[in-house]
Amino acid sequence: MVDVIAIGELLIDMIADNPDLRLEEQITFKRFAGGAPANFAVGIKRLGLTSGVITKVGNDFFGRFLLETLKKEQVDISQIKITNEYKTALAFVGLDEKWNPSFSFYRSPCADIMLTQEEISEEYIKSAKLLMCGTVSMADEPARSAIFKAINYAKKYGLQVACDPNLRDDLWHFKDPREHIFKVLKDTDIFLPSITEAEFITGEKGEKAFETILDLGPSIVAITHGAEGSTVLTKDEEFFAPSYKVDVVDTTGAGDAFAAGLITGLLTNMPLEKIPYFANAVSAVKITRKGAMNIPTRKEVEYFIKKHK
Repeated sequence: MVDVIAIGELLIDMIADNPDLRLEEQITFKRFAGGAPANFAVGIKRLGLTSGVITKVGNDFFGRFLLETLKKEQVDISQIKITNEYKTALAFVGLDEKWNPSFSFYRSPCADIMLTQEEISEEYIKSAKLLMCGTVSMADEPARSAIFKAINYAKKYGLQVACDPNLRDDLWHFKDPREHIFKVLKDTDIFLPSITEAEFITGEKGEKAFETILDLGPSIVAITHGAEGSTVLTKDEEFFAPSYKVDVVDTTGAGDAFAAGLITGLLTNMPLEKIPYFANAVSAVKITRKGAMNIPTRKEVEYFIKKHK
């Protein structure tokens, strides 16, 4: 079927035109396809593997636009459910003077968080190599139980499970999400937090946070340090790669691009010490473009790395 399955939100990013104004002051926005799992799935496909998405969208023009977008990207959409009861989610995105995003979500209730356990196909999951999840859709039921059902199927059939926490405090209704994150970590092989997320989840700082996460279950942890670079580590090895210097246009989806690069590197047996450089390059090219799904192809990444050696 596909190499990689991503489960979670598929939504519309309404990205503000003016980076010098707060969201409250913005007047014009541009529509882009978004949602971390979907961004990641597009990245996986552009980097040379096959991918599919499990989620739910509304039977509205936004939902149809998203389905058409993924179909054009040759991402498998057979497991995307369509509902007449709930609308497709929106995220309004403001960019500060350094082009870093802030989000305001319109999604309660919305289609992706109404995905149910009964809508998860065991047959579909068993055919893949890896399942990727996050915590945005996991913040509410019934999607939370649906995601855990998918993880259970993945473990049953020997898939690797990856998780990019992508924490958004307001979506958890300002409740502590760590109970559910710890549950995910027990079944996670590859965990991809930012340094801020790693320290929040563990209550530890720096290297101690990395070690604590490895003790909680994952065999590989990939930490992003923003503009500084990234670290990939196991119990026995640790590799840091600095970020590439580029002209930033839009950092929305930078972490999703990094995740796509990292997972592609792992599934194509790239040497571990080279993977953070490759994943950083995928993210670096993405942030020179507007829109979270605007992730480079494998050929573009290889050219970029050669040019910046």
